[in-house]
Amino acid sequence: MPEDIALDPVQSEIWAWLCPPVNSFSEQDIPTLRLLTYWHAVAEQAQQAIHSEDGRINIFDKIGVKPYKTPDGREVPLVRKNPALTILKEASSEIRALSDMLGLSPLARSRIGLMDATTVKTAADTASMFRSIDAAYELPAEVVDVSDAD
Repeated sequence: MPEDIALDPVQSEIWAWLCPPVNSFSEQDIPTLRLLTYWHAVAEQAQQAIHSEDGRINIFDKIGVKPYKTPDGREVPLVRKNPALTILKEASSEIRALSDMLGLSPLARSRIGLMDATTVKTAADTASMFRSIDAAYELPAEVVDVSDAD
């Protein structure tokens, strides 16, 4: 664990979760792991900002009141989307991309299975795997030609 991450209680907990003592990461993965740890911390902070003290999720922030009242005389709040939602969405996107780069997502793990030296893969197995990946990305069949693999 890098020293600066170890000093941050949130990021050090995330790092420990991502990188247990026995793992398959290399020295070259550290910059990507740093970013993944950072974006997990950002997502955590955004989630905390969205939750109110009573445990409810606040997707809107009250920024004032409208210049008119309801028929029963109550004020009408003027609201905007909670900015933390946008931050959480960006953090989630970064987490997905970085996890895929590090082989931590299900799709990345399925790709790594192609290189598994303990299992002999036939051309048909490989073609089937690529068809399932294409289906996950919803690529039209005519874009990918796997007919030679059979």
